[in-house]
Amino acid sequence: MTGLLYSDNNPMLFEKNIACLEQAAPDLARKLRHDAGSTDCELVHTKTGYPSLRAGRISLHSFYNPMKEACEWAGHYQEEISRAQHIAVLGFGLGYHVMQLLSQVDCPVTVFEPRADVLQKAFSALDLTSVLKKITLVGDGEVPDYNLRLTILEHPPSVRLSADYFEKIKGRLNSARMAFEGIRILVVSPVYGGSLPVAQYCSAAMLKMGHQVELVDNSRFQDALFLARDAATDRQRYRTMVDNLSSFISEMVLSRCEKFKPDIVIALAQAPLSEPCVKTLRSRGVTTAYWFVEDFRFMDYWRSIAVWYDYFFVIQKDKFFDELRSAGAESVHYLPMAACPDIHKPVDLTGEEQAYYGSDLSFVGAGYYNRRHFLTGLLDFELKVWGTDWDMSSPLGRCVQRGGQRLEIEEIVRIFNASKININLHSSHYHRGINPFGDFVNPRTFEILSCGGFQLLDRRTELDGLFDEGSEVIVFEDLNDLRDKSRRYLNDDNERQQIARRGRERVLHDHTYERRLADMLMVIAKKGIPRACWADGGEPVGKLVKEAGRDTDLGQFLERFSGRRRITLSDVAADIKTGVGDISRTEKIFLAMNELLH
Repeated sequence: MTGLLYSDNNPMLFEKNIACLEQAAPDLARKLRHDAGSTDCELVHTKTGYPSLRAGRISLHSFYNPMKEACEWAGHYQEEISRAQHIAVLGFGLGYHVMQLLSQVDCPVTVFEPRADVLQKAFSALDLTSVLKKITLVGDGEVPDYNLRLTILEHPPSVRLSADYFEKIKGRLNSARMAFEGIRILVVSPVYGGSLPVAQYCSAAMLKMGHQVELVDNSRFQDALFLARDAATDRQRYRTMVDNLSSFISEMVLSRCEKFKPDIVIALAQAPLSEPCVKTLRSRGVTTAYWFVEDFRFMDYWRSIAVWYDYFFVIQKDKFFDELRSAGAESVHYLPMAACPDIHKPVDLTGEEQAYYGSDLSFVGAGYYNRRHFLTGLLDFELKVWGTDWDMSSPLGRCVQRGGQRLEIEEIVRIFNASKININLHSSHYHRGINPFGDFVNPRTFEILSCGGFQLLDRRTELDGLFDEGSEVIVFEDLNDLRDKSRRYLNDDNERQQIARRGRERVLHDHTYERRLADMLMVIAKKGIPRACWADGGEPVGKLVKEAGRDTDLGQFLERFSGRRRITLSDVAADIKTGVGDISRTEKIFLAMNELLH
C-alpha cells in the first residue's frame, strides 16, 4: 500500500477511476458520473496525510492512520481470509481495507457499496485503478452468482451507515453461501438408464463440495422392473405393476427422508417418485428439484411431473421452456450435462489394452436408427463400434465389438483414451444422419474431453457458449465433412492432441458436476432454502450466536452458520472437515467434542 496516489476531489483522478470501472461495471460507472444528489460525505485529512471520510456522524476510517486501521481489520479476519475461496466485502469506503485484503489473497473478491456519494468521494481522492481491476464492485441489491465457497467480511462503519441495505445483502449472501456449505441433500436415482450414473456423479460432487448427501440408488430394482415387463400380458397390466413398484420406492424414499432429514431432494430423470410422495416432501418444507437430462421431444413424461417440483432443470432451452410453462411449471432452468473428472480421466494403457481398445475411429453408444445408417459411410476407415442394439447382420456389424455387449464405464474411459478420433453422433429415431433440430449436448461430449480424448462432434445449436468450436472441439456438418475431417486429423497428431488438451482444460474449469450442482444450488439458494420440518433438528443458530456473544471468538465462529436455521454438533464437525487451511483452536475443540460424543 506504499506509494498510493491520493488527492482531494481531483476530477482527473475521478475520470481515471471511472474509465477503469466502465470495463467491468458500465451501469455503475454511469451512475457515479451522473448522480449529483445531495450528500453528507466529507473528506477529512488525517495526521498521517492520507484522506479519511466522514458520512454524517459516522467516520468510515481512522482520522489518525487509516492504513494501520486497514491492517488491523485484515488481521481481525485473518482466519476467515486464510480459508476463503471467494470473498464478499460489505462496504467500500475509501477502499483502504480492500487494498490490504488484496495484498493477502488471490481469490475473487466482490465488494458491495450502495452509496454513490461514498464511491464518488473515493474515486476523487485515491487512484484505485489497481483495486478496481481485481474486484467486482456492486452498487445495487443484486447478488452475483458464485461457484466457490463464500466468505463474508464486514467493514463495520460502512455496515452501520447503510444498515438496511447490508441486512438485505447479508440475507441474500447467506442464502448463496448455503450452496457451498453443509446442506442435507437426498438424491434419488432412476432404476436404470443413462441418468443412473449421473445420479452417482451428482452425489459424489456434492459430497466433495461439503454437503451432507445420501443417494437412494434404485438400480437394485432393475430385476423387478424387467420381470414386470416380461410377465405382463398387456400394456395396462405392465403399467399397474410399474405404478405399484413406484409407490413402494416412494414410500422407501419417505422413510429414508425421515431418518436423514434432508433440506433438498434432487431427483434425476426417470426417478420413480410418485406425485403423493413429492407432495408429502413439499408439505414438510423440503425443497424439491428434478434434473430432466433427456430429449423432451422423445420422452414426454415431463408433461405430467414438471408441476410437482419446486425447480425443474433441463438440458434444452427455447421451445422446451415454452412447453414447460404451458404445462404449468413455474421455475424452469437450463442446466447442461457435464463430466466427472474422477471417473472420466486420462489413463495409462498397456500395449495390449491400446491394441484392444484403440482404433483410428471409434464410436461408443447404442445403435439408434441414424447411427446405423450414418456410420456405414465410414467402413473404409479403421472403425470400431462399441455398444448395444446394433444389427450384427448388416455391413456395419463387422465393426461392432464383442457382439454388441454392454460396456462398463471403466471400459468406455479406456476407449476414449485409446482412440485417435472419437466420433460423437447424437441419436435420432427419425433421421438417417445428423438431426437438423439437434439442440442438447450429450454427456459423451464432456466425458470424451475430460478423458483427454479427441472428438468429432455433430452440429448442435446449444454447443455455442459451452466450447470454442475449432479450438476445443471440432464439429462436422454431414458425412462428407466427417470423412474429410477424419482424414485431416488422423494425419496431424500434434493438432489433434492440442485440441484435445484445450478441450479437457475447458471441461475441468467449466463443465464438471461440481460446477453444475453449484449452479443448481445457487438457483435454489437465491430464493432461500427453508429448513424442512423434521422432528429433531439441532439448535437454532441465532440463539447460539446470541448466547456466545457476537464479539467473542465463539460467536464469530458460529456466525459462519448464519445461513442455516439450526445446526447440530455433527454439522459443525462436518463443515470443519471440508474446510481448507489451518484448523483454529475453536475448531479443534469442536472436533474433540464431536469425537467424545460419538
